[in-house]
Amino acid sequence: MERDVTGAAARRSKLPNEAKQKEAAKIRREKTIGVGWSILMLCVTYALIAAEYTVFLIKAGQAWQSVVGSLVLIAMGFGAFGVYAYIRREKNLATFSRMLLICVLLVIACAPLPVTMRVDVGFTVHVLAAMLVAVLTNRRLAMLSSVPVAAAAGVTAFVVSGVRGAPMGMILAAAVTAIAAVLALGISSTRSNTVIAAGLAGAAGALTYGAAMLACGEAFEAYWRTLLWILGGSVLCGILAVGFMPVFETLFDIPTDARLNELLNNNNPLLKRLMTEASGTYHHSLTVAALAEAAAEQVGANALLCRVAATYHDVGKLKDPLCFKENQRTENNVHNDLDPYESARRIIAHQQDSVELLEKHKFPGAVVRIAGEHHGDSVMVYFYDRAKKAAPEGTEVDVSKFRYPSGKPSTKESAIIMLADCCEAAVRSMKEPTMRDIAAKVREIINHKWDKRGSMLWDSPLSFAEINKIETSFLRTFAALYHERVEYPDLEEIDVR
Repeated sequence: MERDVTGAAARRSKLPNEAKQKEAAKIRREKTIGVGWSILMLCVTYALIAAEYTVFLIKAGQAWQSVVGSLVLIAMGFGAFGVYAYIRREKNLATFSRMLLICVLLVIACAPLPVTMRVDVGFTVHVLAAMLVAVLTNRRLAMLSSVPVAAAAGVTAFVVSGVRGAPMGMILAAAVTAIAAVLALGISSTRSNTVIAAGLAGAAGALTYGAAMLACGEAFEAYWRTLLWILGGSVLCGILAVGFMPVFETLFDIPTDARLNELLNNNNPLLKRLMTEASGTYHHSLTVAALAEAAAEQVGANALLCRVAATYHDVGKLKDPLCFKENQRTENNVHNDLDPYESARRIIAHQQDSVELLEKHKFPGAVVRIAGEHHGDSVMVYFYDRAKKAAPEGTEVDVSKFRYPSGKPSTKESAIIMLADCCEAAVRSMKEPTMRDIAAKVREIINHKWDKRGSMLWDSPLSFAEINKIETSFLRTFAALYHERVEYPDLEEIDVR
């Protein structure tokens, strides 16, 4: 009879949630491409720009030698990207969506130049592309983007301007303006400071162009309007960048600092629900966030992404908060009345529930992936042990019924949050622990995750040295969270009036 009950429980656990658990293994990850595909995408982008400039130069009456030389000059700028992609294997150049974003922004930077520079040689919109590349990818690529744009600006200035030094001046001004914008954004990349950064970049570009004209012996009357266009065009680009940034963030699913900071607002609907409906999970998540953020800073991971992902990693517990110990305020544990198969099914379901809730609320893919990976494919040992003890002698218990269906953490951020989550839960379960007890428990947890038998950390890029740094960081954070306090005397025995 006992065997039949266990078998029935196993069959029940397979019904509505088996398909859901299989889906958890399909958590969307960024599609990666080889360096050859990255270079091919750059070549296609160059071909589009080259076709536009060929038509532009021919209509302007340029000789074929001039057309060929101009196209080679622009090609050299794009070649810098190809060489960088091949040598550095830059992460953003190995991801299809990021590579597509860079190509689109290069087109936005170069394609309008033959039109805008007819108004004035200093009127360009390339700063918009440089700022978006800096915020949405990284500053190195943004600075590199100035090379093909500077070449295209020089070619266009040669055709549309009657000023002798304009081509050299625009090559220098375009490069300096883009680089200055990227550096200014590095100081503060908030949306409100984007326009200020663009204005500073415009001032640097105008100064560069003016110096180049002086070096060429041009009279101030010939180029003073261009200085104003460089400055004004850069400020306009800053305003456009603020408007376009959310669009590109959503289209290309990029977790920028501004987007992540918005998710930490306590008015976020999911966060408000977590605070009120699952307060224990909320406080657990905040502690995991503190652990993960500090550890990420030590190993060069994205600390803000860790903080946000840790805050929301268990949001799926909202579907059945009382199934989780931290939300139970009485001795009545719902799992006392459930067989271990059903208990495991309910607990395991929270991982996929988290993924579904985050996707429903349009969270960045990076946050969704972390929520779906933070348990890896670990086994729920507690309920697995209960099932083994309840099973008739000689009966094998299917361990897959107690295993999370997701893949192992694939990024530094996922691995850090998995370790922080496990360590926080283990330390919280200890009664009046000393720092020596906490250190022993943290080391035990991390060693277990690093264990050679199917290590949870093998798919992540963390090195052994970085894991040691994470352990040290955890202990430092725990020391701050569990510091000793002075015992207060009985205030009724003290007359403080």
